[in-house]
Amino acid sequence: MCHAGGVLTMTDWTEAIANLQEACRDTFGVPVSYIPSVEKRPELGGMAIEITGIFDNARETVNLMAGGGRGGMETVIPRPVVELRLADLGVDPMEGDEVVINSLTYTITDVQPDGHGTAVLFLSQDQNLFA
Repeated sequence: MCHAGGVLTMTDWTEAIANLQEACRDTFGVPVSYIPSVEKRPELGGMAIEITGIFDNARETVNLMAGGGRGGMETVIPRPVVELRLADLGVDPMEGDEVVINSLTYTITDVQPDGHGTAVLFLSQDQNLFA
């Protein structure tokens, strides 16, 4: 992968990241049904797109009262996320779209592309305590 002299080029780096992401998806991936919002994108008709994503039901570290990144206190807030390869999805993910993972429906609350062809989607699940 490295060229003469052991120098890693940007092309090598991009290829290495893509290979690592593929290995992670193959190992940890779960089926994901991605459902675009009919209100925001009626042209897609709310049709589910079946893909594979890496799901984490409870992660996010937040630095409370950080004042410019110093001090404060870190805490972990359980927040579900799914990481998807954007080329597999075929549409840009948007807040308000939904995903179904392990028979549970989640609404996308934030989309954070990583600059290498994947995006982390932050999810929310409405929980009805009286159901």
